[in-house]
Amino acid sequence: MAQLLLMQFVALSIYTFFVGFCFCDGFRLHIGRKLIWFIFFLVINIYVLQATGQFALTLILPFPTLLAIALCKLEQRQQKKAA
Repeated sequence: MAQLLLMQFVALSIYTFFVGFCFCDGFRLHIGRKLIWFIFFLVINIYVLQATGQFALTLILPFPTLLAIALCKLEQRQQKKAA
């Protein structure tokens, strides 16, 4: 069980790196929005871990991914208005 949790944690860490840093930085997401994303991601992770006893990736990943896409679209629109 501990090895399964470790593997799920590593997968979530890699996901956090790519989405949180690479994707959001690629869209030049404002630091406040990036912090909102990280906090939302953390809350989802804690909730799913407490509810299921594991990091159920199928329950965790869809919501932060949609939030990241929505925040980046919002950032793009605001950048276009500023230009």
